[in-house]
Amino acid sequence: MKEDDDSLREKGIQWRTKAIEQRRSQRLTEDERVLIETIQTLDSRYPNLLIVVEGQRDMLVLRNLGVQAPIIKTQTRLPRYRLVEKIATEAGRDGQVLILTDFDKEGREIYRHLERELELSGIKNLKRERRMIRKYMDTWTTIEELVGLFKRSDSPEASR
Repeated sequence: MKEDDDSLREKGIQWRTKAIEQRRSQRLTEDERVLIETIQTLDSRYPNLLIVVEGQRDMLVLRNLGVQAPIIKTQTRLPRYRLVEKIATEAGRDGQVLILTDFDKEGREIYRHLERELELSGIKNLKRERRMIRKYMDTWTTIEELVGLFKRSDSPEASR
């Protein structure tokens, strides 16, 4: 059974890799344009926005797409409860948090934990925006993969 799991996992990885490579040689799709626009307009739509991502590369992709909102990374030396405290403190009572962790197993686990804890703290979580971004990401599962948007023939210029 373990070999079958590994084989299926490899096929999934190969399929995603092939889909991503095909995209690089093409122009942006309508979904990708909407994805870029959604991310680029986050600042203007949510003035007290705080974004939570997993790591440095995720943060860089968002910055390159023009996001100016404060970003907190979950990959720190802080224990989870301290991370939640930091997010709650930085967001404040009027803040809105977009938890933009990856859409893989680990990212979903982090999301569920943060969602639950922030809800208990009374912090507004932008669930709808996360779902929209996920919808337009199509086969991509991680935020850092969005760097591929900059490699298209008609891609936006990186901000930084």
